[in-house]
Amino acid sequence: MNDMDLERRNLKPATSYTSTSLHGAVKLCLDVGGTSALSQLPPQTIPRRFQDVCQQYAQHPALVWETPGTGEDGWTTLTYADYQRRVEQTALMLINVGLEERSSLGVLAFNCPEWFFAELGALRAGAVVAGIYPSNSAEAVRHVLATSEATVCVVDDSQQMAKLRAIKDTLPRLKTVIQLHGPYEAFVDKEEGYYSWKQLEEKTYSNDLKKELLERESRVYANECAMLIFTSGTVGLPKAVMLTHDSIVFNAKSASASMKDVQDGEERMVSFLPLSHIAAQIFDVFLGLEHGGCVTFADKDALKGTLVRTFQKAKPTRMFGVPRVFEKFQERLVAAEAKAKPYSRLLLSKARAAVAEYQLAVMAGEKPSIYAITKYWLASRMIRPIRQMMGLDHCRSFLTGGAPTSDEMKNFFLGLDIALGECYGMSESGGAITLNTEISNLFSSGQPIAGVAVKVQEPDASGKGEIIIRGRSTFMGYLGQPEKTKETINADGWLLSGDLGYFDQHGNLVISGRLKELIITAGGENIPPVHIEELIKKELPCVSNALLVGDHRKYLTVLLSLKTKSDPTTGIPLDDLREETIEWLQELGLNQTRLSELLSIPADLQLPNDTAAMSAALQITAEPKLLEAIEAGIKRANKNSISSAQRVQKFALMPHEFSLATGELGPTLKIRRNIVHAKYAQIIERLYN
Repeated sequence: MNDMDLERRNLKPATSYTSTSLHGAVKLCLDVGGTSALSQLPPQTIPRRFQDVCQQYAQHPALVWETPGTGEDGWTTLTYADYQRRVEQTALMLINVGLEERSSLGVLAFNCPEWFFAELGALRAGAVVAGIYPSNSAEAVRHVLATSEATVCVVDDSQQMAKLRAIKDTLPRLKTVIQLHGPYEAFVDKEEGYYSWKQLEEKTYSNDLKKELLERESRVYANECAMLIFTSGTVGLPKAVMLTHDSIVFNAKSASASMKDVQDGEERMVSFLPLSHIAAQIFDVFLGLEHGGCVTFADKDALKGTLVRTFQKAKPTRMFGVPRVFEKFQERLVAAEAKAKPYSRLLLSKARAAVAEYQLAVMAGEKPSIYAITKYWLASRMIRPIRQMMGLDHCRSFLTGGAPTSDEMKNFFLGLDIALGECYGMSESGGAITLNTEISNLFSSGQPIAGVAVKVQEPDASGKGEIIIRGRSTFMGYLGQPEKTKETINADGWLLSGDLGYFDQHGNLVISGRLKELIITAGGENIPPVHIEELIKKELPCVSNALLVGDHRKYLTVLLSLKTKSDPTTGIPLDDLREETIEWLQELGLNQTRLSELLSIPADLQLPNDTAAMSAALQITAEPKLLEAIEAGIKRANKNSISSAQRVQKFALMPHEFSLATGELGPTLKIRRNIVHAKYAQIIERLYN
């Protein structure tokens, strides 16, 4: 491609598919996808795409958020035309306070309109965006800001400002910290380098600054880094995944093209998953743009119980959630059903079974009889009020990903006429790799989206091997880590995912595990742990977390935590058992309602105190009937194992449910296996002595 072609395509000269510098550019995999219309789309910067959408849908609603006492019934709506003006004002104010080109803007805040303004404004100003999980410690925040070469950071509130106040002197490049919401400490808007968003946004900026913004924007290229996503690894500090402008724009376009029944200008989504994660970025920010849709912001307590209220307001037409989000819905619905009269529970159970039966038949390609259709129609009328209560009666697609989704959960929601489409993607792929929109079973992740090539490398006799990916949305590299980048993406642009999988007969990708998570027993057997963990959880509905152990051991064991409630504010597991656990125990003739009563441990473990939890784990003396039932469940799961080496021999109960607050789960709610292994090393050793 000559210089004129590069300029016309808004590309910077590049000789490699990888770069680990914010000043670098990369070759794009423009050859993937053949002659399809999507693959032929020219590369585009995010600011350019944003401008096009805002002009096309100028008077359509773009963003909605709660503003008690103002707006319509306490909610404010922003059109795309106003959205564009707010982003321009934000870009000017960021330049004014020192945001440098090819540096990053750190954002340490829960989802809100200002997050979107800051992100798109920084990109217009020629900078890069780096989201930070609000739960991060001050030291973890410092790592992100130092690694990303941040010159400005936007924070949520005084609590997050305190983190920045403590570390700012250790970050020589960081010039400015902007606080979004009050109350403010006395130094904000008084000391240099500390500002309130409100004061900066209300300023009038000069024509010279506006000219500088346009000049900066003209120097933004589609094959340069636009965003850093910090991966939540189990070992060491997170790596910064570099994504180009074209990567993000193309992934959103490709995901949109894979969806059914898209109604441009009419789609509605709710933003509640962390925007520091690639899934929320693609689904909330960029699919929202791609559809000319309206995004409503949930509040900070969304995952603690207020999400339904936002859904009832927004009436979303599309939903993406990690499995834990759907699990929380399931917990509340099960708890509500437990309080209903026996006759009502029986009717609802029959209706759910009829709806699930019909859905499974349709998935299998069967043509339903008139009787089956009538039965489904009647049953779905009984189910509809539940979807209305959840605010999801207008939702046309339910996508989930980020962690494995159990068959039990999929079946539960299928009975509510909600087919969960499990998707596959990763930060390094720039978002989605597959979207399960044409659901034909409950175990696959759907087919690759347009413009993304997916292969199974070196498959074994059963067709399983490492999944590798190539396409325009593939990441540039890990910032400042050329060796790690070479390990992950080869010279031809193929991304080595580290995931194991295979294609089924319909061309759907099935994920079977992680290469790094593979357990290699002392006998040399390769064991994918997730499959076995899911078999156990399917047999034991009381189990919340199952973690398989057996690397370099003679046999397999498993650590199990039972389902308990959690503190809605802190997320710390409580002693109270969940309703479904209590019901399961009652079937065994056990009437305990607290974990401490069941396991004979202290009621208050002083969580997140690891010492107290470990001490309790060593003291567990569980009810004999409980131990017998769990052992029976594991034996049933073992009957479905592929070989004798994949059978679990022993188990240990944990003193509390795994959680983000206590450290066993990462930000995307996956089990941090190495952390659990280290924390409960003594328990594990007892299983082998």
